[in-house]
Amino acid sequence: MVVEVLIDIAARALDAPFSYSWPDTEGAPQVGDCVLVGFGARPALGYVTAVNEDAEADENTKTVTEVLTRGLFDAAALDLARWISSWYAAPLISCLRLFLASATIPRLKKQADGSYEVIAPVKARKQSPGAAPGPLINEADRPARLSDGQDRALEVLSAALRSAQPQAFVLAGVTGSGKTEVYLQAIEQSLTAGKTCLTLVPEISLTPQTVGRYRARFSDQVAVLHSRLTPRQRANEFARIRSGEAPVVVGARSALFAPHHDLGLIVIDEEHDSSYKQNNSPRYHARAVAEQLALRQGAVLILGSATPSLESLEAAREGRGEVLPCRKLTLPERINGAALPPVTIVDMTREFERGNRSLFSVRLQQGLHEVYERGEKALLLLNRRGFSSFLLCRECGFVPHCESCSTSLSFHATNNTLRCHQCDASFVVYERCPQCGSPYLRKFGVGTQQVEEELKRLIPGWSVVRMDRDTTSGAHAHEELLKIFQEQESGVLVGTQMIAKGHDFPDVTLVGVVTADITLNIPDFRAPERTYQLLEQVSGRAGRDRLPGQVIIQTYLPQEPAIEAVAAHDPSALYEEERRLRRELGYPPFGHLCNILLSSEDQERVARFSQELARALRDDVASCSPEVQVLGPSPCIIERAKRLWRFHILLKSDRALPLGPLVSTALKSLGPARGVNIAVDVDPYEMM
Repeated sequence: MVVEVLIDIAARALDAPFSYSWPDTEGAPQVGDCVLVGFGARPALGYVTAVNEDAEADENTKTVTEVLTRGLFDAAALDLARWISSWYAAPLISCLRLFLASATIPRLKKQADGSYEVIAPVKARKQSPGAAPGPLINEADRPARLSDGQDRALEVLSAALRSAQPQAFVLAGVTGSGKTEVYLQAIEQSLTAGKTCLTLVPEISLTPQTVGRYRARFSDQVAVLHSRLTPRQRANEFARIRSGEAPVVVGARSALFAPHHDLGLIVIDEEHDSSYKQNNSPRYHARAVAEQLALRQGAVLILGSATPSLESLEAAREGRGEVLPCRKLTLPERINGAALPPVTIVDMTREFERGNRSLFSVRLQQGLHEVYERGEKALLLLNRRGFSSFLLCRECGFVPHCESCSTSLSFHATNNTLRCHQCDASFVVYERCPQCGSPYLRKFGVGTQQVEEELKRLIPGWSVVRMDRDTTSGAHAHEELLKIFQEQESGVLVGTQMIAKGHDFPDVTLVGVVTADITLNIPDFRAPERTYQLLEQVSGRAGRDRLPGQVIIQTYLPQEPAIEAVAAHDPSALYEEERRLRRELGYPPFGHLCNILLSSEDQERVARFSQELARALRDDVASCSPEVQVLGPSPCIIERAKRLWRFHILLKSDRALPLGPLVSTALKSLGPARGVNIAVDVDPYEMM
């Protein structure tokens, strides 16, 4: 017989399997097995992707040396890996690796004499002989009654679960409306029907709180998957899921690739969050992969958020996503009857005029003092990304924008220019603000440590917990810091976006946003939407229990629709304007994008190859896909990083036309790009 084997060699990104023979039927390899084969002049590991029992190998076909590990993946996982490879223009081997727990894979170790030794994989702990006779559900943990909105949502979801038809629901519920309880009761129904369930959360910092609630309801039936598990821990959880011992899975985006079977329900909590987009190859989006997984397993998909993405809202509006019918469900009120907190917008240009040079406005300083005196808690969000690349006038709030592309111009310190990274227009940096004439036109940016220090000067002795990349690098740092803040009688939690979503702090009465403008001014067409989502999410952390809450947002752009939407707790006007603009420009959800990033230590080489690739893409587009636009190449916002010069090409297409295959074809036609790194990002969330 002939078996097709996908070779796993780190230095090569392979798309296609190679044919090998097996002498008879006894002990024959099966799809999903890891095998040892000869590849060129050396041995290699590979994964069986097809078996043809009727085919006869010719005399030049090599024979499979040995079957090393059985059943690492099944045909359904392979099919999904192939879809990811095609859609995201990624090598099939890198997509298949997503489904493999590294500890379960053998390794080849080169010996001093040039031979290779097979290192056996880590053995997962022994599992119980199968799933429990029925789902174990802690009835006492369930609330005595549900809100009307929860009842209505569960009635619809119950009917969908009984139908066993793959379909999607956007569960749009205001912060504190009880979305998690809806998830839990939908999971109960799925378990009772003999199905398994998967819940995704966007950040590792949310995992401990979510797992706590899930285990209170479902005990040891919950498996947990995230990036900070050791290889052995991950292998153990995979084994529990595969055996049926853990029919409820909770984790970050990579939990999609666990060995699921008989899935009845997939939940994506905080579905709008950009953390669901993978930032290295394969650059998949968890929402798109979950939709494909639900289609293949006949599962119901719930996309839950207080601030749903425009893509999901548009799918519900049209009644269909990429592949599944879609419907919107709403939870319009908080479960305890508490009101959403009032939002005060502080215009920081007025503070500047009055001589206030502090990071904190007078109103925010007053609010912090009041919380301290009452012995309550506050949360301070520093709305920032990794760096600030735009200019802002501190007197009038002016930010230079490209008139053609509706995105802010990026500041390039190397040549002191402003540049648009959509159309590559370039401008000299203004010496004075062209709107008001002020000389206070500066790069904009503040750090969390700076906020912490100023807060300690403002109220000496008040406990401050800081959460950012520096303080959360340890294995359990998120959980430990949140526990410290939760157990304090009074204090302040200072942090970046990781503190804004999902957390339930019943004793937080003040939320302050130090800089609301950073995400509004990055050169990204999603900037208004993402700014609203972040600010609305963090606003929802205030006043979730008995004590009323308040929100104070500091901004240089108080009239921006995203800021006004947060103040009103109503994004309808913002989203309608965003829909209009994106439809005109062909941006998602009305089209697909693909960002191709090219980098090299040799500036001339990468510039030349970028031009060659753009020409190849335009030739392909002219012959078969005239509805695709090819923009660029142009230098990236960060033109040089880690000694690499960086260019990018942007493709835009109609929603019905996938871009991955088009890019793959163009790259293959050019052959190897020696000395040039290529990263293909279909449906990108970052354009830096």
